[in-house]
Parts: sequence; C-alpha cells; structure tokens
Amino acid sequence: MVAVATGAKENKNHRLSSKILVLQAVSRIKFSSFFVVDFLRAFRVMKHSVNRPPTPDAADDQGKEPTLQEIINIKLIESGEKERLMELLRERLIDCGWKDEMKALCRAYIKKKGRNNVTVDDLVHLITPKGRASVPDSIKAELLQRIRTFLMSAAL
Repeated sequence: MVAVATGAKENKNHRLSSKILVLQAVSRIKFSSFFVVDFLRAFRVMKHSVNRPPTPDAADDQGKEPTLQEIINIKLIESGEKERLMELLRERLIDCGWKDEMKALCRAYIKKKGRNNVTVDDLVHLITPKGRASVPDSIKAELLQRIRTFLMSAAL
C-alpha cells in the first residue's frame, strides 16, 4: 500500500516539476522589451545587431551623448508607456493563444528529451526564435502604431 502511494506522489511531483520548467521558460522569454526592441530595430531606430555589446563603464560614458535608442527608452520608461505596451502585449498574446502554443512547444521538447535532460536555458533558446516569428501580424501592427503615436506625441 505504501509503495502505491509513493509512486502516485512521485508521478504528481514529476508532472508538477515539468509544469514549473515550462512556465519558467515561457516567462523568461520576456514579453516585455524584446518585442518593443524588435519593433524599434525594424524601423532603424536601433542598431541591427541582435547581440549587443557589454554595457560600457561609467567612465567611458561621461563624454558621450545618449543615442536615440537610449533617449526613446528613457522616455518610454519615464512616461510609463513601456509598462503599458508590455501589458497590452501580454494580453494580446494570451488572447490569441500564443502563450499556449509556446507551452505546448516546451512540453513536446521536454517529452522528447526527457525531463531530467532539459534546462530552462535550453527551452528559452528553443522557443525564443519560434515565439518571435509566431506573433500575429495584427499584434505587431497594433504595437507599432502605439509606439509611433507615442513618438509623435513625445516629439522625438
């Protein structure tokens, strides 16, 4: 009787740990800034490099003026618009089923590789390109319009 109870408990723990692993991976995609950054990059507001250089030291920054990217980012944060854009993005992605698709993709990968052979970083590397590519065009257009409206109102 004890062996049956222990086996059921292990199975429950296995399912729970798999769910936690999937949720960690989906949440690490960062709904927040990667979409906003991609939109700004697409319209040549940011550099085209996906790999950003390390943050320079404060001593190196003293004589430099902020770039357009930095100015826009500061304005978005100060106005609270960045947080509103991130929340809008979260809502739209959940409404269209994108989040569920990413969870399913993670679960399939975990099932294929085995729960003990997958890390959160593996999942993030797997789903980030697919996640970015699978965002519906209507959501991208809506966010882009909101960013443009903000830029026009901020007179940048």
